[in-house]
Amino acid sequence: MPREPIYAVIDIGTSKVVSIATRLGPEGELKPLGVGSTPSLGVRQGIIDDFGEVRDAVRDSLKECLRYVGRNPVGDFFAVVNGDHLVGENSLEVMGDGEELVTVTEQHLRSLVSSASGVLQQQLDSRSEQVLHIIPMRFRLDGVAGVRNPTGLHTNELQLEAHIVRGMSVPLGNTVRALQSCKLRVEGLVAHPLASGEGVLTADEREMGVVVIDVGAGTIKIAAYREGTPFFSSVLPMGGNQLTRDMAIALRIPYQMAEDLKIQHGHVLPDELAPRDEVVMPATQVQPKRIVRRQEFCEPLYLRSLQMLKLINEELSKAGMESSPPGGVVLTGGGARMPGFAEMTARGLRTQVRVGVPLWYAGLPESLRQPEYAAALGVLQWAVKHRHQPDQGRIRGEGERNWSPGALLRRPFARAGARQSGRD
Repeated sequence: MPREPIYAVIDIGTSKVVSIATRLGPEGELKPLGVGSTPSLGVRQGIIDDFGEVRDAVRDSLKECLRYVGRNPVGDFFAVVNGDHLVGENSLEVMGDGEELVTVTEQHLRSLVSSASGVLQQQLDSRSEQVLHIIPMRFRLDGVAGVRNPTGLHTNELQLEAHIVRGMSVPLGNTVRALQSCKLRVEGLVAHPLASGEGVLTADEREMGVVVIDVGAGTIKIAAYREGTPFFSSVLPMGGNQLTRDMAIALRIPYQMAEDLKIQHGHVLPDELAPRDEVVMPATQVQPKRIVRRQEFCEPLYLRSLQMLKLINEELSKAGMESSPPGGVVLTGGGARMPGFAEMTARGLRTQVRVGVPLWYAGLPESLRQPEYAAALGVLQWAVKHRHQPDQGRIRGEGERNWSPGALLRRPFARAGARQSGRD
């Protein structure tokens, strides 16, 4: 009897490292094997800045995740990558001279994707930047737009519109090396904005047009969709940690105390709080115990959240979104839990907003149905969705110094194999 396949992912975040291993049952249901979550001390705004701290956090997370796996260890992991070095842009590639009639084949489509990759790579410094994903959005046949799958159709000229995500080679390579140092093989790297969208968006939302905003501890990830595919993605170097720092400075309390109090009493719309609500501030080494009005306590959260929404709105303007998307905005990530933030977002962006939790198969425990697991479970969802597709060529690393995702596939996320040193 064939063994049920195992899918595993690791998300090295600013506040925590999460690893999840699952087994896929015969009915397509998820069977969680283990979950590991440990504090992340070596990451700043999504980028590794202390290799040793991250390596130890990854090991601890994996130990917890694989505690009950037994004799069936997980060898291949997908990894979520983050940081404002990730840049999304769109490209247009053309095949044909407009005179010779051809029948479009899969080879033609692969050639267009390869051409888009080659053109972009020539524009980049191959030592500093790498292409992560090329996602076909739509095709044009002889000027007719909106064709989703031209295979088998006749045309004189075939055009491909694609969304391309690129990132800096050094941060990407450091993520791979951190995982390899823990004896892991990297099956693929997935940009965080797209992973979050995969985890929380419905097919109808993607089709009508929607924006997913993932508010993490160190970064805000944005991805905009229309006609089923992403056409804009970006990462902002700001997140929930900034709210905590503002509160710590304004109230003159230690950072960890500010974080705990933010979780217990925080609200980004202080005017909606009762004027008589109060917050007890514990004594510190430099200040005695005191009581402050909750509205005053939450004022730094309000001001910083306004700035976040202004930056988000500017990003959406870059995407050419002058009006609200028909599907509205889906908020996810740990920051989506902040009381009042969804309401503030709806007012600020003038659109409907819902808080998105991972959409997954039956069998997923309630503890994972939380916004902060959107990206990790989104990667697993993609892996399962494409499990029956033939492997179109594994992408191999080229050594520690010049590691690169290499070739690109037509599938939504390029696969980045790093098998050469995964078993050392």
